[in-house]
Amino acid sequence: MIRPALAALMSAGFALSAAAAQDDVTAFRGVTVVPMDSERVLENHTVIVEGERISAVGPAGETDIPEGATVIEGEGRWLMPGLAEMHGHVPGPDDPAYAENVLFLYVSNGVTTVRNMAGHDSHPVLRDRVESGEIIGPVLHIASPWLSPQNANDPEQGRETVRHYHEEGFDLLKMGNPPLGVYEAIAEEAHEVGIPFAGHIPHDVGLVGALDARQISIDHFDRYVEFMAAEADTGMTDPGFFGSGWIHLADRGRMPEAVERTIEAGTWNVPTLSLVEHLASDESAESMIEWPEMRYMPQNVRDGWVRSKNDFAARDDFQPEAAQELVEIRRELLMALHEAGALIALGSDAPQFFNVPGFSIHHEMAMMAAAGMTPYEVLETGTRLPAEYFGTPEEFGTVEPGRRADLILLEADPLADLENVKARAGVMAAGRWLSEDDIQARLDSIAAHVAGE
Repeated sequence: MIRPALAALMSAGFALSAAAAQDDVTAFRGVTVVPMDSERVLENHTVIVEGERISAVGPAGETDIPEGATVIEGEGRWLMPGLAEMHGHVPGPDDPAYAENVLFLYVSNGVTTVRNMAGHDSHPVLRDRVESGEIIGPVLHIASPWLSPQNANDPEQGRETVRHYHEEGFDLLKMGNPPLGVYEAIAEEAHEVGIPFAGHIPHDVGLVGALDARQISIDHFDRYVEFMAAEADTGMTDPGFFGSGWIHLADRGRMPEAVERTIEAGTWNVPTLSLVEHLASDESAESMIEWPEMRYMPQNVRDGWVRSKNDFAARDDFQPEAAQELVEIRRELLMALHEAGALIALGSDAPQFFNVPGFSIHHEMAMMAAAGMTPYEVLETGTRLPAEYFGTPEEFGTVEPGRRADLILLEADPLADLENVKARAGVMAAGRWLSEDDIQARLDSIAAHVAGE
């Protein structure tokens, strides 16, 4: 039986052994590179990694491999940048083993960057532990705890909370549901101190208010349905789950205006299609909870997901016709934004509603493709574009010299089929190489821990 303390110790030892190899040199020899700087591949290339950085990318016959380098054979394989989960959640400190497992679940699927949107006061320290190599995890960009009436009840308290979270080292503010006047004070103070704010949009702020305030990202397509229904007689009914209660009133003729306003504001969208589509799916909760990746999640989390889906099925605003209409309008909105050149970043909102960290990014990409995006266009939203979101296009997101060595080695072409992103031969996170055997061994230990073995 693997006890929690032992599992944590195993986790720490695994991380330290990986961190010890940071100064090593690794060469991916004869691989097909998917650089993601444009829609192209570089066949029969060698990629050299020194420490945490890519030092060389060139034709195999012209690129010298340093003496003593670890050589990973790339013939018949594809090498692409690691993926970013731009709306992920990381647990707090109550269960350290669970938190470390979640971090590994992300990395195991090639998710090497996470914008953590479930902030906790412990997360700055956790971010630093990952960065130091003490534990294996993706590069973390951490949001503050929710800004809500509990910590931002009036404009002055809102301003104080912004300053506090900025001083505590959070990377962005997680917007919850403060009233309009408080939201405006928060936005003004955030711009003043230089910390972005993102996430939800309070009902009385609305889409236009958030765009005018230059909220850096809107997550879950929050308030777009309400914008499209704004000229209808809503009868004072509740808008429901991301507009599900008003979906029958949404005027698609207003979608172009919403798209134009979004582009003018320079605001990003993180669609999290799977957040709605898992709940709207006609697959039963009892069937979904049997998906293979569910064995990595604690029983209480799985039970909560089943209850949530069944509870949604009983809601007046989420009956099958309304739920499917919400799915369709969100897919149409994604394509309207994408085709107009709006800023979109990949995110699945894991772990929420059957979204297991790391594994859920594959569900999200499949849904984006089903909406009409090509594999390359979907992969852009999880590689090059997140680097642009953070204002660090030279840091990660492409396979080029000088970039952080966040890489996924695949057994099949990801540009041909997004399903091939699951066909891993290994993952490199900030220069730490994890073979697929390494990954599976750690996943087995997580599953055993969850099962109480």
